[in-house]
Amino acid sequence: MDKKARLSLFYQRLSEAPVAATHDEALRLLCDTLNCVEDEHSNVVFNPSRWKTDGRMYPPEVDNAFAVDGFSQVLRYRSARHNTFIAGTGAIEVKDFATGTVEFTKLGANGKGVWG
Repeated sequence: MDKKARLSLFYQRLSEAPVAATHDEALRLLCDTLNCVEDEHSNVVFNPSRWKTDGRMYPPEVDNAFAVDGFSQVLRYRSARHNTFIAGTGAIEVKDFATGTVEFTKLGANGKGVWG
């Protein structure tokens, strides 16, 4: 399965998963879901040190988390092609880094998005 199809499957599974109530639950959900899709469909062994060359998608790393000005409950995780925003309420939003286009949104347990 090519990367575009795997990304679509990841978004589908993440959308269908139960909502998260906290930042840590949302991050764990996102990481577990992406790793599951990649384990099943990428044919690439998990090895984060090879992220630039192996063709596998990897979840955000904690050392790539940044505060978001004006939104104290939101962290931004920088990845190769995306910015992933996770709110303290468990809401998730993924934006294409180059265009700023929102590719995925999942509400938190409170029924609100990252910015709401």
